[in-house]
Amino acid sequence: MKRIGTPWLIHIFALLHAAVTTACALIGLPDSLFLTALTMALTIIICIRRNLTTEFSAIGIVLVNILGYILGNMGARLLSFCHPLLQHALSTFLVTELLGWVLDTFAKRFHPSGSGAHERRQSWKKDYVWFIFAVALVFGFRVFIDFVLTGGLFKGADIVTCLFTCLDNAASVVLMIIASVLFIRLGQKRHYTIGVAVTAAVAFLAVVSVICAFIVTLDLPFHLLVPLNWEDFARNILVALIVETTIFSITYMVIFAVNMQKEVVWQREQRHQAEFRYMTLKNQVDPHFLFNSLNVLDSIVKDSSKEEASRYIHKLAHLYHYMMQHEGHRLVSLGEEVEFAKAFCELLQIRFPEGLRVEYNIREEDLSAKIVPCTLQMLLGNGPKHNATSAGNPLVMTVSSDGRNVVVSNNLIPRVSPSHSSTGLGLQYIRNQYRDLAGKEIKVEKSAGMFTVTLPLLED
Repeated sequence: MKRIGTPWLIHIFALLHAAVTTACALIGLPDSLFLTALTMALTIIICIRRNLTTEFSAIGIVLVNILGYILGNMGARLLSFCHPLLQHALSTFLVTELLGWVLDTFAKRFHPSGSGAHERRQSWKKDYVWFIFAVALVFGFRVFIDFVLTGGLFKGADIVTCLFTCLDNAASVVLMIIASVLFIRLGQKRHYTIGVAVTAAVAFLAVVSVICAFIVTLDLPFHLLVPLNWEDFARNILVALIVETTIFSITYMVIFAVNMQKEVVWQREQRHQAEFRYMTLKNQVDPHFLFNSLNVLDSIVKDSSKEEASRYIHKLAHLYHYMMQHEGHRLVSLGEEVEFAKAFCELLQIRFPEGLRVEYNIREEDLSAKIVPCTLQMLLGNGPKHNATSAGNPLVMTVSSDGRNVVVSNNLIPRVSPSHSSTGLGLQYIRNQYRDLAGKEIKVEKSAGMFTVTLPLLED
């Protein structure tokens, strides 16, 4: 059976929220626990579909339910002109849609990919304590709100008004944000057991909530030596706990997103580096290049002196020595690369003595600039591979620099019957290297008679 898409899933849960709210209102039952269970179910499904970690999913469960409660109350206020049944049903529906789409968009944008996805699915089996903690915390909040916040301690005070009063105190909010960032960063640098991590998180939330409640109750730092009202203090502890849990959850998700983005960039760079190394390795053992080189060597041995054959072998050995010497290097100097390209082109010109000409116009001051290794060799090797060469119409390749770029160009001479179809992979691998290493783009231009590739000169 085809799996229901996430957008339709969000719509279904939003309708279920509205239906449960309406049904409970009609039969006189509180809907809070039912709505909490539905919201947790939607959050868990989205997190599992996006292969998110258990810790992130637990934070998501807590944050989505708290925001759902707060936004639901605010939405009901805005829809106060409607019939009470429609007011709560519509508010619940809209809030569920909003939170579902925000969570899925966030998870889709920053979800981990690659081979680690299987391990993250397995973490749900291994790190189930985080899930139990999140469920217990959310249901505890709901029971707390239904039986404590609406009881004698709050004396009918509006929870949304109390929350905004807490948020209006800049000192407490700044303290919550800074403390949350420091605590999460510290936890990521060290590896604790799940039990220790959960205990530390609960203790942290409690301590920060008490401190912030003290600040809010006395309206610090603006009022000093004001008598402490213990009833207000107790109420503000509960409100501060909700606010701090929300801030902690949002902070965790933001830090998670930043770290995940760094991981995605690192994985992409590693993949591009591996692809480029594969391409250079492929060039080293290219059967066509080896076959042609051995044929040329055989011809030299038959028709020329031993000294000529020895020079050819040394040039061929020099190419492979350069490739092995710079294997794994991200950058080499332009001077080294040009010398390597000249040695490579000398071998090509033995094969095409009259049909190939290579010209160099490199500024002396550019020789110390950096370039991705083997890029000139790849580009110059593509010239005779994809173009015809003849004495009457020679292939002319030019390598030049202008202080900012090195430009490789050649005239286009179509083959009568192309022996090599261009896949563009070599250029793509070079393009990826420049993007990853320097955030710069190479420029590829093809006109009626010329093909030009412009490579930016880089620094260490």
